Parts: sequence; C-alpha cells; structure tokens
Amino acid sequence: MGATVDGFKATHQAAAGLLGQVDSQSGQERANTLNSLKEALVAHIGEENTVIKEAMGKADADESFKSAAQTFLDELGKIAETALMPFFDKYSSADAVDSDDFANEFGGIKSALADRIAFEEGKFYPELEKLGY
Repeated sequence: MGATVDGFKATHQAAAGLLGQVDSQSGQERANTLNSLKEALVAHIGEENTVIKEAMGKADADESFKSAAQTFLDELGKIAETALMPFFDKYSSADAVDSDDFANEFGGIKSALADRIAFEEGKFYPELEKLGY
C-alpha cells in the first residue's frame, strides 16, 4: 500500500474509534468527542480532495479514473454539506447531545460513515494506489 492510502486508512480507524466512544459518553464529554471527530473528518476530506485532484492530473490517470474521481469528490462534498456539517452544528453542545433526537440521528451518521469508509477502502483507494499513492 502507498503511504497516502495508509494514512487515509489510519484516519478512518481513528474516526471509527471516536464514533465508538460517543455511544458510551454523555454531556460535555460527548460534545468534545464529536468536535474531535468533526475536526478529524474535515481535515481528512481536505487531504483527500488535494490528493485526488493531484492524482487526476497525473499523466497515467486514465479517463475512467478521472471520471470516478470527480464523482467521488462530488459525492464527498455533498455528504459533508448536507449531512455531516449540519449534524455537527446541531449537536455541538452538551444539552444537544443528550437530547432524544441525538441517538436516532447519530445512528444514521454512524451507519453512513461506515458505508462511506467501506466504499473508499474497498473501491476507490485501490485505484489511488495504482497511481502511486
């Protein structure tokens, strides 16, 4: 595996660990963990965007990869804008993370992130590795 993809996978593991911690926490501790998760995911998305755009510009990147990469970037941006950021903004306080709505919405976010991680690691990262990442 390439160092970049290894780093991305390490970030996924760290995010999964934070997701697991949230279930056993409450109040300010839970809000702090969610904030750490938000910061990690925002940084990760930024890194992915930079690497993918660079990979799309490589001479040996074929049109199939470029098309898949653009779809990947578009989807990631939409997920961040419509789901992740609104969730993190809504549940940024101790009171909010202990509300009745939190558990349902967190379950959805947790599931969506698990699905996205599986997709990235199973389908997209192998393509990045072929290009030396």
